[in-house]
Amino acid sequence: MESLTAIRERAPASFRRAEETDPLPIQAARFAAMPAFDAAVRAYIAGMTGFRRSNRVVNKLISYHARWRLAGYLLYLHADRERFGPEGGATYGNLLEMCSRPPEISPRVLKTMLALLQFTGFVKARRNSGDRRSKIYQPTPRMQDFMRPWLCYATGTLDILEPAMRRARLWQDDPSFVDRFLVSSGRAHETAKPLAERMPEWVAFFGARDGAGAVLLPVMLADLDGTPVPRRAELAKTFGVSKTQVTRILQLGEMQGYFVLDDAGVPAATELLRVTFGKWVATELAFYAQHMQPAAPLPARTSALS
Repeated sequence: MESLTAIRERAPASFRRAEETDPLPIQAARFAAMPAFDAAVRAYIAGMTGFRRSNRVVNKLISYHARWRLAGYLLYLHADRERFGPEGGATYGNLLEMCSRPPEISPRVLKTMLALLQFTGFVKARRNSGDRRSKIYQPTPRMQDFMRPWLCYATGTLDILEPAMRRARLWQDDPSFVDRFLVSSGRAHETAKPLAERMPEWVAFFGARDGAGAVLLPVMLADLDGTPVPRRAELAKTFGVSKTQVTRILQLGEMQGYFVLDDAGVPAATELLRVTFGKWVATELAFYAQHMQPAAPLPARTSALS
C-alpha cells in the first residue's frame, strides 16, 4: 500500500498548487446572495438538528469539529481504493499524516477517537494483508447509518439552491455517489484550505466546545422565525448535555459577542452571530457542492472503421 507522503510527492505541481486558485469562497458568496438562501439556512438547521438528535453517540462524536474531521478522514481513506487497494487505506499511519496538516489533531486525540469508534461499533480493525504489523480501520454498517442523516441534509439543502443538480436523487440512485464525494473531498484535503482554517474563530468556539454547535441551532432558528428560544432544560434534553453546560455556553457566547442574554438568561442572536453563521453555512454548502458531483461521462467509443 502506498503512503500519503509518496502519493503527494509524485503529484503534478499544478495539482499541488490548487490552493492558489480557490473557487470555494466565490461559490459560498454566490450561495449567500441567492433569494433561496434563507430557505436553505432553515433546511440546514432542521437537517443538522435531526442529525444531532438521531443518536446520542453521534451527537458526542460530532460535538467537536476535530472528531468529525477524523471520522471524515477515515471514511475517505477507506473509500479511496483506487489509491490504496481493495482494503482501503485507513491505517494509523495514514490517519496520523492527515491529522498533521493544520489545524492539527494530536496523536492522543487520534488514538482516543479510534478506540471510541471501535468501542461504539462504528469501526472495526483488521490486520493489513500487505503488512501484518499494521491494522486497517474499516467502517461498519453502523457508520453507514451515521452518514445517512448527514448526506440527507447536505444534498437536500443543496437542492434548494441548485435544484437542477438533483443531488438528493443522485445520492439515492447512484451507487458510486458517496464514495465519489468522499474521495474528491478527501483528496482536496491535501491541496485545498480546510473548512476549519477558513473560519478559525468560529470553529474555536462552536466546534471545540461540547454542545455549543448544537445549542446554536435553535437560537438561530428562533431568530429566523421570530419565535421564542426553547428553555435551557429543553435544550439540554434535546442534545444530551447538562443544563449547566447550556448555561455556560450561552454565557461564554455572550462574552464572545454571539448572544445577548436577557435578565432571565434567555439568549438572542446578535448581528455577529447572524453574519458568521450565514457565512459558515454558505461555506460548508459550497464545499459539498464542489465535491458532490455527477459521475464523469464515459469517453465515447471510437469505431473500428473510423
